[in-house]
Amino acid sequence: MKNYLILKDTMAAGVRVNVGDIVELNVDIGNQLVGYHKAQETDQKPKVKSMKVDRSVGLETSGSPAPKKRSKK
Repeated sequence: MKNYLILKDTMAAGVRVNVGDIVELNVDIGNQLVGYHKAQETDQKPKVKSMKVDRSVGLETSGSPAPKKRSKK
């Protein structure tokens, strides 16, 4: 695992990354992005941010409010 500075918006390891992000990636994926001129190796540490987002609606752990249900007539 190495740290890479993202130069262009892209997908890396199934996650959307933006310009200027520093991410820790597998060497194979990192080399592909460097070859496409979308990333470069860096010595800086990646910023810790939660990559997991629960987008389901109505679950107890969801950040979205539960949907309103139709009332019976």
